[in-house]
Amino acid sequence: MFSPDPSIAYLPATRDQVVALIESINQPQVSIPGKSPQTVQGYLCGVRNANGSFSIVAALYLSKTGENVVYVHDQRQVGVEAYREVEIEGLHFLESMGFMLDNLNFRNMSPDLQEATLRRVPLFSEHPPVMASATPAPARSTQEDQARLARLLASF
Repeated sequence: MFSPDPSIAYLPATRDQVVALIESINQPQVSIPGKSPQTVQGYLCGVRNANGSFSIVAALYLSKTGENVVYVHDQRQVGVEAYREVEIEGLHFLESMGFMLDNLNFRNMSPDLQEATLRRVPLFSEHPPVMASATPAPARSTQEDQARLARLLASF
């Protein structure tokens, strides 16, 4: 089960620690207790910890207030054998809020694209930008757009 952890404002992970990154392709309006209803971007991230275990977090980026709400699993650290089960639980958690998700296949990206992705995704920023609703989404590379389109078309 995932629950919010207000002590975590962002995920200070390096590209070598990130094993999976899944992001929403839509921005539903979500009402989070204690926050005003607003459009939200969703992320699921798996990271490798220094001790060899893994942690999976679900994060919501609130575009109106420019803040992350980070949800952690009851099992903060899992072994490789439990990783997939917790990841699936995280996917269901985000999908239950109305998110449509896309696996970015982070490990298959070039190192430069991985670094650019970490800079683009608010989950990895201590001070994510406040995005006005009229502001277009951050620019993505043509290579990343083509890969996303290919994955979308392959799903049919």
